[in-house]
Amino acid sequence: MSGKPRTLFRAEEIAELVRRLGAEISADHPEGLALVGVLKGSVCLVADLARAIDVPCVLDFLALSAYAGGSARVRILKDIDIDVRGLDVVLVEDVIDTGLSSGYVVGLLAQRGARRVEVCALLDRPARRILPVPLRYVGAEVPDDFLVGYGLDAAERYRNLPGIHVVDPARLDEERAPVEAALYGNGAAYPTPLQSG
Repeated sequence: MSGKPRTLFRAEEIAELVRRLGAEISADHPEGLALVGVLKGSVCLVADLARAIDVPCVLDFLALSAYAGGSARVRILKDIDIDVRGLDVVLVEDVIDTGLSSGYVVGLLAQRGARRVEVCALLDRPARRILPVPLRYVGAEVPDDFLVGYGLDAAERYRNLPGIHVVDPARLDEERAPVEAALYGNGAAYPTPLQSG
C-alpha cells in the first residue's frame, strides 16, 4: 500500500448512500421503527440516517466490548434504554466485518421480543466474515483495507472526517503528522484534547 491516504468515499458519495438507505428503510417500515446504533462507529451514520428516514422512528445506542485475545465472546458495555417488544428494529453498524457482534445483537434483540430485527451497514467487508449475518440494508461493499473517517477510527481518532479514507496503519504509528495533514487537508496535524495553545 502506498503511504499516502486514499479517499474511498467522498462526503457527497456517503450522503447519497445514506439517502438510499433511508428511503429503503422508510419503504419497508411505513408504521415506524427503532434504530439501534452500535457505538461509537455508528454515531455519524445514525444521525444522518435518522434524518433520511421519513417515517416515525426512535433512536437508541448500545456499546459492546472489543474482542480480545482471539475471544469470540461479546459483552455489553452500554445497553439500550428502549423496550423493543413488538417493534421493528434496524441495527445500524458502520461496517460489518466478522459478523460476530452483529449476530449476537440480532439474537439478543429477537430474544427481547422485537417483532423484526434487520441489519443496516454503511459498509460490508465480506472478506473478514466469520458468522453469516443477513444484511438487509447495505451502502457499499468494501475491500479488506484499513479505513478511517465518518465514524471509523484508529485509536479514537479520525471519526470526524467527512469522507472515508484508506490508510496504512503502520504510517499512522510512524508518521502521523504528515498522514493527518493529508487527511485533514490543512497542512497541520489534528490537535488532541491534551494539546493547548
